[in-house]
Amino acid sequence: MLLPGMAQLRNPRHVKALVAACVASGSVFFFPNTPTYRLIPSGSRIEAMDTSTGPVRADDFLIAAGAWTGPLLEPLGCRLDIQPVRGQIALLNCSAPPIQHILLCGSRYLVPRIDGRVLAGSTEERAGFDKRTTAAGLRDLLQLACDLVPALAQAPLEKSWAGLRPGSPDGRPFLGPVPGFDNLFVAAGHFRAGIQLSPGTALVLKQMILGQPLAISMDAFKVDRGK
Repeated sequence: MLLPGMAQLRNPRHVKALVAACVASGSVFFFPNTPTYRLIPSGSRIEAMDTSTGPVRADDFLIAAGAWTGPLLEPLGCRLDIQPVRGQIALLNCSAPPIQHILLCGSRYLVPRIDGRVLAGSTEERAGFDKRTTAAGLRDLLQLACDLVPALAQAPLEKSWAGLRPGSPDGRPFLGPVPGFDNLFVAAGHFRAGIQLSPGTALVLKQMILGQPLAISMDAFKVDRGK
């Protein structure tokens, strides 16, 4: 099937633009390279977040730490069972792009770029927090590339990498307040769709934190669903 409206988003550029917009607003502050150890509760509220530079205090807290969300919430009695799922990617460098459209084959894909490079992804592996690429994973991706586009067999392999996607037990993200706390919220478990779902996630979490009417029903994404 040809889907003319399908497009790609370059994640690093998206994040760079988002950070620049936040800084330009003058109301968002970043603490890069600052490890976070734990949330500090006081009754039904979170008082502060313990970090390597000392406690950070706020009126409300939103945990959006991807595959690392669980360790922050478990000491508070909230167990979401968000598991890291490793996804490996291979980047091929062609002199000219051999394809013009994104090709999807099940959960795997080939993504052409205008500079001639082709992205081959992605594996889904339960490997804990191990972000290393493997021979077997890259073999499968390169075989996929050669099977779908035989001309890619001659393309140099420029680089490869892996990331950890936050997988939830039922495939849906956890969005909303953490039971037992008045000022603690979570947005995690988006698996492979974090970038795509980020605008909607930001909107509904903003509405929740500010006590505004919700744009959609959030029952399917409740933190304590099924319990």
